[in-house]
Amino acid sequence: MRRFSQQVLATTLGFFLALGLLVGLTLSSAVWFGSQPKPDKLADPTVLRIELSGKLVEYVSRDPLPALVEKREQLIDLVALKAAIKNAQKDPHIKGIYLSVKQLIAGWASLAEVREALQAFKATGKFVIAYSEAYTQKTFYLASLADEVMAHPAGIFLLNGLSLAVLFYKGLLEKLEVEPQVFVAGQYKSAAEPLVRSAMSEASKHQYEVLLSTLYDHLIDKIATDRGLSATSLRQMVNDLAIKDPQEAHAAQLITKVGYADDAEAWMKTKLGLAERDAVTYVSLNKYIKVNQVPKSPKTQVAVLVASGSITDDPAQPGSISTQTFVRDLKRLREDPQVKAIVLRINSPGGSMLASDTMRRELMLTRACKPIVASLGDVATSGGYYLALACDYIIAHPTTITGSVGVFGLYFTIDSLLSNKLGITVDGVKTAPSADLLSMTRPPSAHEKDVIQRMVDQAYTQFVALVSTSRQMSPAEAERVSGGRVWPASLAQEHGLVDELGSLENAIEKAADLASLAGAYTVSYYPPASTWLEEALNLWSDMQGKMLVDNTYHQVAPYLQNIRQLHAMRGIQAWLPYAIEID
Repeated sequence: MRRFSQQVLATTLGFFLALGLLVGLTLSSAVWFGSQPKPDKLADPTVLRIELSGKLVEYVSRDPLPALVEKREQLIDLVALKAAIKNAQKDPHIKGIYLSVKQLIAGWASLAEVREALQAFKATGKFVIAYSEAYTQKTFYLASLADEVMAHPAGIFLLNGLSLAVLFYKGLLEKLEVEPQVFVAGQYKSAAEPLVRSAMSEASKHQYEVLLSTLYDHLIDKIATDRGLSATSLRQMVNDLAIKDPQEAHAAQLITKVGYADDAEAWMKTKLGLAERDAVTYVSLNKYIKVNQVPKSPKTQVAVLVASGSITDDPAQPGSISTQTFVRDLKRLREDPQVKAIVLRINSPGGSMLASDTMRRELMLTRACKPIVASLGDVATSGGYYLALACDYIIAHPTTITGSVGVFGLYFTIDSLLSNKLGITVDGVKTAPSADLLSMTRPPSAHEKDVIQRMVDQAYTQFVALVSTSRQMSPAEAERVSGGRVWPASLAQEHGLVDELGSLENAIEKAADLASLAGAYTVSYYPPASTWLEEALNLWSDMQGKMLVDNTYHQVAPYLQNIRQLHAMRGIQAWLPYAIEID
């Protein structure tokens, strides 16, 4: 009875604490919204200042409680960034763009789309200037188109080519006496190689060499063209490690000036016709986005549904595309009479085959009502490409990584670890020889391995057949471009896996064209922003979690996430469980 009373008291206190928090959040948000100044009109001339710092992501739903919920990392909204550059292109008050280049995490296709938006801005006669204390190859690729490219005298500048590295865990697993049970379909499907090999297979190495060389050609050609150099001479500089600091970059004509931030401002004053004592008027990216925000009238819409992350049936897994959320959002778009066409923006390495197929079914139901165009971002492989096959048309950027039509199954057996390392043995009873199939405490028999492999092969056959049907290929042609091979989009188009090379904007135009929309439409992005109540409840949930978890969690969180990801790999998988990081 005493314990029951304590539980009732704790529940009651928790309820009133939650109620108080929600009331406080409501009042605080009302005060915050009411206190926000309306954006002023821009002065003439104004420079749009873009801080390239943080992580460039596909799309950020607008946070209704930005003053109360602190972000763990700075996110740069790719959609909003490109829209701001496009608006600045037509804005008579904006005379130029100042790229303040810092540490930026981004995929190559996302960078390329930003670069193309900046080139369109520059083509109007307005200037672009870039300044950085430390250029990486990715940030210099973006900055190299600028009229003025400046670097700090004591800064970092290094061009050394692209590389891709994969960690292999076979030796570690052997020492732990943990045995991975791997079942693969597809010659190039290298997803599980790090668990069973000590180095890349020849097939895997070949596909990544092709991928890197294609992307490297693009990088060299773009930088050489914009800096007025020959591609051959630039390649030689990279091979010789001739560019190791800003001074050598300046001597090689890769940058226009070695200087400080005030030198960059002096250059802008000259371009703007300002006196030395005058100040340059800047507008930040975030403020400029607010200046250009206008309420959308309920017109005909082309909806862009952003699918970013690994594909899973676990709605609680962060940074993923969950079946529940995807199906819900797509159903809403299908039933919305104002939405006439849909663009599925895919940035995913894939994931659960079961979840991918459930999402594909929902796409096919929607496609019967209205056209769907797939726009492939940085990565759209395995399950990500599986979703694209359900669309009417596929558009990818030349630097997109796609394909990887293949599947695998994986689980671990730890019987040797338990008995030899920990002294733990397992015993039990069962009604059939394979009643404990997929148990971690015993290895599978030869017959069981054969059964599982046939299941994986069947899933692969289904995937290849889908490629054949959707891409109008013969079964032999579909098999030739499958096998789990990863393709750069330019080659994927040559082999019929992609219809067109282009950006998200090209995909939106194509969707409108398929829906016979004559330009009178708005573009809306999904999933939509959460309501203030949803955000408040999420915040309350986070606060509860933080009260229960020790601060050391933040130091081990990445490792726990990897363990959780492995644990979530139930069933047959169609994905790349390690990220393709090309630096």
